[in-house]
Formats: sequence, structure tokens, C-alpha cells
Amino acid sequence: MYPNFIIIGPPKCASTSLHFYLGQHPQVFTAKVKETRFFSLHYSKGMEYYAKNFEDAGNAKAIGEATPSYSFLPFVADRIKTHFPDIKLVLCFRNPLDRAFSSWLMQKGMGKELLPFREAIDVNLAQMKYVTLEGEEGEKTWTNATGNFSTDEKRLRTYVQGGMFAEILNSYYKRFAPSQIKVVLLDDLKNDFDGTMSSLFSFLGVDDSFIVPNKEIVNFHFDRKANKITNKLFGIKGTRYLIDITPKFIKDRLKKSWKTKEPPRLGMEDRLYLWDIYKEDIAELEKIMGRSFASWNPTIAKEKKG
Repeated sequence: MYPNFIIIGPPKCASTSLHFYLGQHPQVFTAKVKETRFFSLHYSKGMEYYAKNFEDAGNAKAIGEATPSYSFLPFVADRIKTHFPDIKLVLCFRNPLDRAFSSWLMQKGMGKELLPFREAIDVNLAQMKYVTLEGEEGEKTWTNATGNFSTDEKRLRTYVQGGMFAEILNSYYKRFAPSQIKVVLLDDLKNDFDGTMSSLFSFLGVDDSFIVPNKEIVNFHFDRKANKITNKLFGIKGTRYLIDITPKFIKDRLKKSWKTKEPPRLGMEDRLYLWDIYKEDIAELEKIMGRSFASWNPTIAKEKKG
């Protein structure tokens, strides 16, 4: 048994929450392992290995998984197309400026990023000039990068690629029909949760009148102070594994104990810097989706607040 839908990301855009919400629907089965990473890291293990993630799907009408990094990995899109040409794909977008900062915060919290935010973005931009994620070379790059747990400037960074939404959409439109792709906007999920989920349920071909009972926002990573201890004991790779196997009820308790009153925020100077990076892609996204994303422009957002 195989999936008929995949949440392909991008990272830090609520794919974990979507996976959780969809899993509550009686006609939907979501893989127990939220990120199988099959098409990016475990492809050589074969399709039978992949099928094990869905062996408990039973009579579910919609069967799926969520691996956020699939979104910006063209070689993964090719593999999905080869095996599942008719599959449905789900993307979730948010303000790309906030997404990039959130991604950096996560890497920093895990102990994998030591560079300040602006420096990390600059390294990322420099790498994009010579690093490709297309084809066989892209696969090798990604495999080597995933196994590289160093924190120096040579480690691959994808903070920028994860927010190039128009580029991501166009990449998948080259391989799949637009009718196979559903974009969920985080703003819509916040402003009209039930309506947005109903639209997603309809896209997946299940009962769209179902109301998700648990609307909790699901997102977790160890904070930096905790990681200083775990990294010394287990290393960065061991810490990542520890996060993956930690039961949800323990994560919930840790989240409460580590929650800060005022989380780090992206400053205006960095927002404007990122806006220059993303503005052309955002303009293209507006054309593709026929929708304005003016609220993502930090200058306009500041004027509205003022």
C-alpha cells in the first residue's frame, strides 16, 4: 500500500501541524513517522521499504506522509513523478521572511548553526551560486549535506530556498498538473481554520464536513540551552535522533518548561534585507495564485501598524 498524497512542505510552514490535523480525520491515514525522507535519503532501500509506512492504512480513502524538504529538492520531484504520476501534493506557505528566520532559529536551537542570522543567509546565497539540487548531482549534494553535522561555513544551508515559493511551485508544475497540487496558506489556516481544512479535505476526496477536534499548533525543537547538554553527550546527530524518538507527551511538558515570554523576533533591518531577496519571487507567486501578498512586504506592514 502506498500514499495517494504527500505534504511536501516547505519546512517551518506548518507541515507538522497539517500532518497532525489530517491524521484526525477518520478517512485519512498519515504515516506514523511524520518525515519518512524516503525520496530524499532512503530511496535506495526500495519501494517495499517505503510501503511499510502505510501498512496500517486499512480502508482509508486518503493515505499520506509529510516530508517538508521535498518541496525544494527537484531530484525528489522527479522520483515522486516516476512512481506516483497521479499523486496529490500539498504545500503550505507563510511569510517567507518569517519562515527563513524560523528555520535559522531551529538550526541554532539544535546546535547545528553557529553563524549569526545575516551571516548564515549570506553564506546560503553564496552557496546557491554553485550548488545544485537537481538530478544525480543534487542527490549527492543533499545526501552529503544531511550527513554533515559540522557548524562551519561549508555546511549546506537552505534557509533561502525554502521560501522561494513561486520557484517551488513552478518546479512541481513542470512535473504535475496544477489540479494535483494544493496550496494552503498559513494565514488562511489562522483566520479560517475550519474552512481551510474543509477545502483541503475536499481536495483529498474525503468528507469535507469533518471538523478537526484538536486544533493545537504542533511544532517542537529543543532549545539551545538544552542542546548544549545533549550535544556534548550524544553529538548533534544523536540530539536530532533523540528529538525524533521523544514521545509527544514528554515534548509537550518540555515545551511548557522551556517556553519564553518573549520569543526572538526578526528585526526590521533584516526584514528589509530578506525582502530584497524574495520580492521578485513573491511577485511571481502573486501572478501564479492570483492573490496579493502585500502583507509580507515589511514596509507596508509597518505603515499599517503605524
